[in-house]
Amino acid sequence: MPDGPDSDTHEAKATPVGIIKRVLRTSQALGAKSFTYHVKPSIHSAETNIPRLLFSNAWPNKGSSKSLGMQKHIEKVHDIIITEGLPTNYLSLMAGERVINAKFATNIQKHMASVGLQDEYMIPVYGPYKIEGCMCFGFPQDISTLSAETRCALEVLAAASHVKTVSCFHEKLHIIQLSSRETEVLQWLALGKSIIEISMILGIKPATIDTYTRRMYRKLGVHNKVGAVLAGVATSKINM
Repeated sequence: MPDGPDSDTHEAKATPVGIIKRVLRTSQALGAKSFTYHVKPSIHSAETNIPRLLFSNAWPNKGSSKSLGMQKHIEKVHDIIITEGLPTNYLSLMAGERVINAKFATNIQKHMASVGLQDEYMIPVYGPYKIEGCMCFGFPQDISTLSAETRCALEVLAAASHVKTVSCFHEKLHIIQLSSRETEVLQWLALGKSIIEISMILGIKPATIDTYTRRMYRKLGVHNKVGAVLAGVATSKINM
């Protein structure tokens, strides 16, 4: 997705660009100077191509190796925030070294200062299709100085906008197709059956069941039975 908001023609329809444009404009009206939006699919699929970084106007030179390296660190921080499920701010994270180590904190602080930022409000967001994310709003002041109403407005904006954005990827997310036999094997795996047991139940050689299983793993983007079962339930391919 491009760094800058696109033309107003996108506003007529709920497109990712149009939604992000409104988030950026609304957050700026609330005093934010930057907006960064990372997503993290809980269930990965080789057939689903959604970029981790959907938008950021805080990284003017993000093509450089230094900037790319920093973004990878930031992704890890955002993933932790998503897992913990609570909004937080950059200065609080930096104060504790549990998430941000001293070296990284120094580098990110220099970058933030260079673009006129002092703190970021980092908000985990959750939506359909098991696509989670983190929306970060950068401010030229400490987030603790923001009113409770402003923080609440940003949280509501982030939550609603994430659901709308993810919904735009509906077609891409539903191209995961299992064959009837793969679905059958997955259902038996969910019931705790081994490959040998499934081969006996279906009257198929174990090697063939193994082939179905490996194809199924590849389509669902997982590497083991537990991951396959969770992915199957989350994508409604099987029922428990």
